[in-house]
Amino acid sequence: MDSSRTSEQQRREYADPQEAANAIPMGIYALVACLVVFGVYYILTQPTPLAPEMGDQRTLADLQPKAPAKAGAAVAGADGQAIYAARCTACHQATGAGLPGVFPPLAGSEWVTGKGEALASILLHGVTGAVTVKGAKFSGAMPAFKDQLKDEEIAALATYVRSQWGNQAPPVTTEVVAKARADTASRAAPYNGDAELATLK
Repeated sequence: MDSSRTSEQQRREYADPQEAANAIPMGIYALVACLVVFGVYYILTQPTPLAPEMGDQRTLADLQPKAPAKAGAAVAGADGQAIYAARCTACHQATGAGLPGVFPPLAGSEWVTGKGEALASILLHGVTGAVTVKGAKFSGAMPAFKDQLKDEEIAALATYVRSQWGNQAPPVTTEVVAKARADTASRAAPYNGDAELATLK
């Protein structure tokens, strides 16, 4: 373009941008090289296998298939702790201590650690009226779970509470719950406090 014909305004404008084969700055090359060297050094200096605290901490035994549950085991497929958290914690508390005068404790309760059949029957049909636990009276009501939980779920729940908070009672099997359900099939109402619960001892 003839510079004599270029206006003053055009001469003040910057040139239009255009592509060029500009070299990558040396600093970028140096940074990439440092990262590669560090990566190689990091991989080569790590223990093999990685320390458990740097992973999910599962052992080989944890990853092995579990043996099938034996006949009469408390249950396969039911999580007593999860059932307790969903259905019992609000009244009996996560600690199993209950609420004074209203909901009895499960920790050290003679009803929890006593006969498995008795605990299964209580879980199936619930309780109303005054109940004595560890020498103290409680007047809250316990719902029936017979229409809400299967035998294996009640067995898992019973087994869980019999092994927590210092309780050391044997598991309650699905068969025990099934027998308790059959033996008390005619019952339509919850147990009426101490008077009827005494028949379970």
